Amino acid sequence: MVADEKFNAIVDAVCYWLGYQFKIGREQLVHEASLRYPIADTITAKGIAINRIVLEKRHPVFKSKKIDLVIFDKDIQELAEIEKDDANLEEVYEFKLAKSETSKEYGTEHQRVFNDVVRLAYYHLWNNKDCYFLMCGKYDEFKTFFVGQTNAIQQVNRRNIVPLRQKTNRFEEWQPEGLYKNWFGFKISEEKEIEFKATTENNSWGLESFQKDYKPREENENMFSNTIKIKTKCVAITPHGLENIRTHAAGIWKIEAVKN
Repeated sequence: MVADEKFNAIVDAVCYWLGYQFKIGREQLVHEASLRYPIADTITAKGIAINRIVLEKRHPVFKSKKIDLVIFDKDIQELAEIEKDDANLEEVYEFKLAKSETSKEYGTEHQRVFNDVVRLAYYHLWNNKDCYFLMCGKYDEFKTFFVGQTNAIQQVNRRNIVPLRQKTNRFEEWQPEGLYKNWFGFKISEEKEIEFKATTENNSWGLESFQKDYKPREENENMFSNTIKIKTKCVAITPHGLENIRTHAAGIWKIEAVKN
C-alpha cells in the first residue's frame, strides 16, 4: 500500500467518523482515545494485518507512558513478548483533538500538543522509528484553534458564535496564523524545523516541563539534552475551503529529530 494512500485514508476516516458521532448526538463521548478505533479499522481495510496493530501500547522509551497506536513490521504472535520490545515496531502515532484550549499559549492543551510532538521526536532520535502526529476536530475549531486562520470563535452567553463563513476557493491553501504556524506546515510535503530549549522565558512550560514529566526507562542510554531540533512534514490534510462539505478536518505530520 502506498504511504500517501494510507495517510489520506486515515484523515478521511477520522473526519467521517467524527462527523457521524456529531450527527447522532454522541459528540460529547468523543475523546482522543476513541480515535484509535476508526483509524485501526481503516488501516486493516487497507491490507495491514490486524495482528500488526496495537492500541495504547506501553511506551518502550518513557516510564509510565503509552503510545496511542503502533504498527509492527510483521505479525505479532504474543502481545506479552512485544510490550517491552520495539525492535519490530514500524510506525508510531499520537492523536489530539483541536479545541478552544489548544489555542491558549502556555496553557494545558498547548503543553499536551508540545509533549506529543517532542516525545515523538525523542523516540525518533533514540530508536529511529517512523513517528506521526495527528490533529483533528470540528472544521471551524481545527481552522480557528489549531491553524489559527480566521477570526477567533467568540463566546456570547457561554455559547460559541462562529463568524459567518466567506466563500472560499476549494483549493485555496490554509493560511496559518496561530500558535502552531512555526511548528507545522499546512500543505502536503511542507516541512518546518523548530528548536526547543529547556530554559525559556516561561520555565514552567515547554521542554523543561516535558523533561520533568517524562522519564526515560534507560537513563544511561537515553539522555535529555538542553535543546532539541525537530522537523515536521505534512503528509496528509483535509483541504481548506470545504466548510460547507465537511463537518470535521484533520491532518497528519511526520515527526523527526534533526541530528547535529
